[in-house]
Amino acid sequence: MVDNKYSCDEDMLCGIKAPKDMNALSELEQKHLPVIDAPKKVKRDETFLVVIEVGKLKAHPNEPVHFIEWIELYCGDTFLFRVNLAASMSLPKVTIPVKLTHAHGPLKAREKCNIHGLWEFTKIIEVED
Repeated sequence: MVDNKYSCDEDMLCGIKAPKDMNALSELEQKHLPVIDAPKKVKRDETFLVVIEVGKLKAHPNEPVHFIEWIELYCGDTFLFRVNLAASMSLPKVTIPVKLTHAHGPLKAREKCNIHGLWEFTKIIEVED
């Protein structure tokens, strides 16, 4: 039997964090949410741009001791890309061309803060044939 003294709620590096209430974001959520900007509708097999920005709602400090390590994008559970970042970036923001052929589900952006762990934001898009 494993004795777990701590829950994921008590450990910043445990699990994936997501906003509990999008209408009442905490300061920590505002700084770490990887906000997705993408069209609401896209055509299957046609390229579109996805912009992911961490710190869009409230600036995230990016310095050698506290920074965003990387940003990833998924469509449902299908991995699309990952960008590794440096501590010297003033605003963690990436723009990537995406083409959805067989992926299904919402777009999910994840980012990793070296102090505050893994964060996720989801945006539903419609893929038309």
